[in-house]
Amino acid sequence: MSATNIALISDIKPKNIIRTISPLVSELGAFSTALVLYDTVYRLTNREGAVWLGEKLEEYFPLYGEIVETGLSPTEIELTIENNMETVIENLRNFSSIVVVGIESVVLDSLSRKLSGSQVYFIPHSGNIEEERVLANFPSNVHLVDVREVMSLGGLRSVLLSYVFCQMQEDSFVYPVALRSIGPDVRSSYNQIIGLNILSDYKRYLSDMTPLYATSQFFTSQHRVV
Repeated sequence: MSATNIALISDIKPKNIIRTISPLVSELGAFSTALVLYDTVYRLTNREGAVWLGEKLEEYFPLYGEIVETGLSPTEIELTIENNMETVIENLRNFSSIVVVGIESVVLDSLSRKLSGSQVYFIPHSGNIEEERVLANFPSNVHLVDVREVMSLGGLRSVLLSYVFCQMQEDSFVYPVALRSIGPDVRSSYNQIIGLNILSDYKRYLSDMTPLYATSQFFTSQHRVV
Protein backbone atom coordinates (compact mmCIF):
# COMPACT_ATOMS: atom_id res chain seq x y z
CA MET A 1 0.00 0.00 0.00
CA SER A 2 1.34 3.41 -0.91
CA ALA A 3 2.39 6.00 1.66
CA THR A 4 -0.52 8.19 0.56
CA ASN A 5 -3.02 5.44 1.24
CA ILE A 6 -1.47 4.72 4.63
CA ALA A 7 -1.74 8.38 5.58
CA LEU A 8 -5.42 8.42 4.65
CA ILE A 9 -6.51 5.63 6.98
CA SER A 10 -3.66 4.80 9.38
CA ASP A 11 -4.99 7.04 12.16
CA ILE A 12 -8.50 5.62 12.00
CA LYS A 13 -9.54 3.95 15.26
CA PRO A 14 -11.95 1.01 14.86
CA LYS A 15 -14.15 2.12 17.76
CA ASN A 16 -14.61 5.53 16.16
CA ILE A 17 -15.71 3.91 12.91
CA ILE A 18 -18.22 1.71 14.74
CA ARG A 19 -19.57 4.71 16.64
CA THR A 20 -20.04 6.57 13.36
CA ILE A 21 -21.73 3.78 11.43
CA SER A 22 -24.00 2.42 14.18
CA PRO A 23 -26.97 4.62 13.15
CA LEU A 24 -26.50 3.42 9.57
CA VAL A 25 -26.60 -0.22 10.65
CA SER A 26 -29.99 0.42 12.24
CA GLU A 27 -31.50 2.23 9.27
CA LEU A 28 -29.68 0.80 6.23
CA GLY A 29 -28.81 -2.68 7.49
CA ALA A 30 -25.52 -4.27 8.52
CA PHE A 31 -24.62 -5.53 5.06
CA SER A 32 -25.64 -2.30 3.31
CA THR A 33 -23.61 -0.26 5.80
CA ALA A 34 -20.59 -2.50 5.29
CA LEU A 35 -20.94 -1.99 1.55
CA VAL A 36 -21.15 1.80 1.96
CA LEU A 37 -17.99 1.71 4.08
CA TYR A 38 -16.25 -0.53 1.55
CA ASP A 39 -17.20 1.79 -1.30
CA THR A 40 -15.92 4.84 0.60
CA VAL A 41 -12.58 3.25 1.54
CA TYR A 42 -12.17 1.69 -1.91
CA ARG A 43 -12.53 5.10 -3.57
CA LEU A 44 -9.95 6.64 -1.25
CA THR A 45 -7.35 3.88 -1.08
CA ASN A 46 -8.22 1.24 -3.72
CA ARG A 47 -8.40 -2.41 -2.74
CA GLU A 48 -5.18 -2.44 -0.70
CA GLY A 49 -6.53 0.07 1.79
CA ALA A 50 -9.87 -1.73 1.98
CA VAL A 51 -8.11 -4.99 2.85
CA TRP A 52 -5.96 -3.25 5.46
CA LEU A 53 -9.05 -1.78 7.14
CA GLY A 54 -10.76 -5.17 7.09
CA GLU A 55 -7.97 -6.52 9.28
CA LYS A 56 -8.35 -3.59 11.69
CA LEU A 57 -12.13 -4.11 11.94
CA GLU A 58 -11.95 -7.89 12.36
CA GLU A 59 -13.11 -7.79 15.98
CA TYR A 60 -15.61 -4.96 15.58
CA PHE A 61 -17.33 -5.34 12.22
CA PRO A 62 -16.53 -8.75 10.68
CA LEU A 63 -19.13 -8.33 7.96
CA TYR A 64 -16.94 -5.68 6.34
CA GLY A 65 -14.06 -8.15 6.09
CA GLU A 66 -16.33 -10.72 4.45
CA ILE A 67 -17.29 -8.22 1.76
CA VAL A 68 -13.64 -7.39 1.09
CA GLU A 69 -12.81 -11.09 0.78
CA THR A 70 -15.27 -11.58 -2.05
CA GLY A 71 -12.55 -10.04 -4.24
CA LEU A 72 -15.19 -7.93 -5.96
CA SER A 73 -15.17 -4.14 -6.21
CA PRO A 74 -18.13 -2.25 -4.70
CA THR A 75 -19.52 -1.68 -8.20
CA GLU A 76 -19.24 -5.39 -9.01
CA ILE A 77 -21.05 -6.31 -5.80
CA GLU A 78 -23.90 -3.92 -6.55
CA LEU A 79 -24.22 -5.32 -10.09
CA THR A 80 -24.25 -8.85 -8.67
CA ILE A 81 -27.06 -7.92 -6.31
CA GLU A 82 -29.04 -6.26 -9.10
CA ASN A 83 -28.66 -9.29 -11.38
CA ASN A 84 -29.46 -11.87 -8.72
CA MET A 85 -32.47 -9.93 -7.49
CA GLU A 86 -34.06 -10.23 -10.92
CA THR A 87 -34.87 -13.90 -10.23
CA VAL A 88 -36.29 -13.05 -6.82
CA ILE A 89 -38.40 -10.24 -8.25
CA GLU A 90 -39.85 -12.44 -10.98
CA ASN A 91 -40.91 -14.96 -8.34
CA LEU A 92 -42.65 -12.24 -6.33
CA ARG A 93 -44.68 -10.55 -9.05
CA ASN A 94 -47.89 -12.44 -8.28
CA PHE A 95 -47.90 -11.54 -4.60
CA SER A 96 -49.88 -8.54 -3.39
CA SER A 97 -48.12 -8.35 0.00
CA ILE A 98 -44.40 -8.79 0.55
CA VAL A 99 -43.18 -8.75 4.14
CA VAL A 100 -39.43 -8.38 4.66
CA VAL A 101 -37.79 -9.04 8.03
CA GLY A 102 -35.03 -6.50 8.50
CA ILE A 103 -33.90 -3.55 6.41
CA GLU A 104 -31.10 -3.98 3.89
CA SER A 105 -31.40 -0.93 1.68
CA VAL A 106 -29.12 -2.22 -1.08
CA VAL A 107 -31.53 -5.14 -1.59
CA LEU A 108 -34.80 -3.38 -0.87
CA ASP A 109 -34.16 -0.46 -3.23
CA SER A 110 -34.40 -2.83 -6.17
CA LEU A 111 -37.25 -4.88 -4.73
CA SER A 112 -39.54 -1.95 -3.95
CA ARG A 113 -38.90 -0.14 -7.25
CA LYS A 114 -39.55 -3.15 -9.46
CA LEU A 115 -42.59 -4.41 -7.55
CA SER A 116 -44.52 -1.17 -7.54
CA GLY A 117 -47.83 -3.07 -7.84
CA SER A 118 -47.28 -4.83 -4.52
CA GLN A 119 -47.37 -3.52 -0.99
CA VAL A 120 -44.00 -4.02 0.68
CA TYR A 121 -43.79 -4.16 4.47
CA PHE A 122 -40.49 -3.92 6.37
CA ILE A 123 -40.07 -5.18 9.90
CA PRO A 124 -37.08 -3.21 11.29
CA HIS A 125 -34.23 -5.21 12.80
CA SER A 126 -33.56 -2.38 15.26
CA GLY A 127 -35.70 -0.08 17.37
CA ASN A 128 -33.24 2.80 16.92
CA ILE A 129 -34.56 4.21 13.67
CA GLU A 130 -36.13 7.44 12.47
CA GLU A 131 -39.20 6.14 10.62
CA GLU A 132 -39.73 9.17 8.39
CA ARG A 133 -36.10 9.24 7.34
CA VAL A 134 -36.13 5.53 6.48
CA LEU A 135 -39.34 5.72 4.45
CA ALA A 136 -38.10 8.80 2.59
CA ASN A 137 -35.61 6.54 0.81
CA PHE A 138 -38.31 4.29 -0.66
CA PRO A 139 -41.37 4.64 -2.93
CA SER A 140 -44.92 5.01 -1.57
CA ASN A 141 -45.72 1.28 -1.66
CA VAL A 142 -43.28 0.69 1.22
CA HIS A 143 -44.44 0.59 4.85
CA LEU A 144 -42.70 0.03 8.18
CA VAL A 145 -44.57 -2.36 10.50
CA ASP A 146 -44.05 -3.81 13.95
CA VAL A 147 -43.15 -7.48 14.35
CA ARG A 148 -46.51 -7.99 16.09
CA GLU A 149 -48.29 -7.28 12.79
CA VAL A 150 -46.66 -10.14 10.92
CA MET A 151 -49.59 -12.55 11.38
CA SER A 152 -52.19 -10.08 10.15
CA LEU A 153 -50.28 -9.59 6.88
CA GLY A 154 -50.29 -13.30 5.98
CA GLY A 155 -52.45 -14.96 3.34
CA LEU A 156 -52.39 -16.86 0.06
CA ARG A 157 -51.03 -13.82 -1.80
CA SER A 158 -48.50 -12.91 0.88
CA VAL A 159 -44.86 -13.89 1.02
CA LEU A 160 -42.32 -13.35 3.78
CA LEU A 161 -38.59 -12.79 3.20
CA SER A 162 -35.65 -12.81 5.58
CA TYR A 163 -31.91 -12.28 5.09
CA VAL A 164 -29.61 -15.22 5.71
CA PHE A 165 -25.88 -14.88 6.35
CA CYS A 166 -23.60 -17.90 5.95
CA GLN A 167 -23.93 -21.30 4.26
CA MET A 168 -27.01 -21.57 2.08
CA GLN A 169 -28.01 -25.08 3.16
CA GLU A 170 -26.20 -25.16 6.49
CA ASP A 171 -26.24 -23.30 9.78
CA SER A 172 -26.66 -19.57 9.25
CA PHE A 173 -27.06 -16.23 10.95
CA VAL A 174 -30.18 -14.04 10.83
CA TYR A 175 -31.25 -10.79 12.42
CA PRO A 176 -32.63 -11.65 15.91
CA VAL A 177 -36.03 -10.26 14.91
CA ALA A 178 -36.29 -13.02 12.29
CA LEU A 179 -36.81 -15.68 14.96
CA ARG A 180 -39.48 -13.53 16.57
CA SER A 181 -41.18 -13.04 13.22
CA ILE A 182 -41.12 -16.50 11.69
CA GLY A 183 -42.62 -19.00 14.12
CA PRO A 184 -44.56 -22.14 13.11
CA ASP A 185 -47.87 -20.26 13.07
CA VAL A 186 -46.45 -17.58 10.77
CA ARG A 187 -44.93 -20.14 8.41
CA SER A 188 -48.34 -21.73 7.95
CA SER A 189 -49.96 -18.33 7.27
CA TYR A 190 -47.80 -17.30 4.31
CA ASN A 191 -47.66 -18.72 0.81
CA GLN A 192 -43.85 -18.81 0.93
CA ILE A 193 -41.05 -18.11 3.40
CA ILE A 194 -37.98 -17.08 1.39
CA GLY A 195 -34.39 -16.73 2.55
CA LEU A 196 -32.31 -14.09 0.78
CA ASN A 197 -28.83 -15.51 1.12
CA ILE A 198 -26.14 -12.86 1.52
CA LEU A 199 -22.47 -13.89 1.42
CA SER A 200 -23.17 -17.63 1.43
CA ASP A 201 -19.49 -18.45 1.99
CA TYR A 202 -19.44 -16.48 5.24
CA LYS A 203 -16.73 -17.69 7.66
CA ARG A 204 -16.80 -15.30 10.62
CA TYR A 205 -19.06 -15.34 13.69
CA LEU A 206 -21.67 -12.58 13.79
CA SER A 207 -22.02 -11.73 17.47
CA ASP A 208 -24.83 -9.23 16.88
CA MET A 209 -27.00 -11.74 15.01
CA THR A 210 -28.66 -15.03 15.92
CA PRO A 211 -27.50 -18.47 14.78
CA LEU A 212 -30.10 -20.37 12.78
CA TYR A 213 -29.73 -24.11 12.57
CA ALA A 214 -31.14 -26.31 9.79
CA THR A 215 -31.70 -23.31 7.54
CA SER A 216 -33.16 -25.42 4.74
CA GLN A 217 -36.02 -26.47 7.05
CA PHE A 218 -36.77 -22.91 8.13
CA PHE A 219 -37.43 -21.49 4.63
CA THR A 220 -39.52 -22.88 1.80
CA SER A 221 -36.86 -21.63 -0.66
CA GLN A 222 -33.65 -19.63 -0.77
CA HIS A 223 -32.12 -17.28 -3.33
CA ARG A 224 -28.51 -16.20 -3.45
CA VAL A 225 -28.14 -12.41 -3.48
CA VAL A 226 -24.34 -12.10 -3.18
